[in-house]
Amino acid sequence: MAMTKPKAREDLTVVELDGEAVIYDEVGGDLHHLNSSATIIFALCDGTETVKQMSAEIADALSIPPQEVEPQVRTVVRDLRSAGLLDEERLVPR
Repeated sequence: MAMTKPKAREDLTVVELDGEAVIYDEVGGDLHHLNSSATIIFALCDGTETVKQMSAEIADALSIPPQEVEPQVRTVVRDLRSAGLLDEERLVPR
């Protein structure tokens, strides 16, 4: 089974203020507001880590078990994908 490494689109305009992000998608003309948790996850979507790896990194920073974080990270990544904020994901072998 292959895993993906989510990557934010490079053509988005992202402004962060007080830990939250506002993202403008010029192609679609859409404006998105991310809360602080989603902003952290969006920042980790650089195409270098899987969702599992991102979850482990966040869990380590917060000193909580990764299995408590991963479902939330998966939900946010799914929402970012649905909003069209991620590039087509690159499959990597397990």
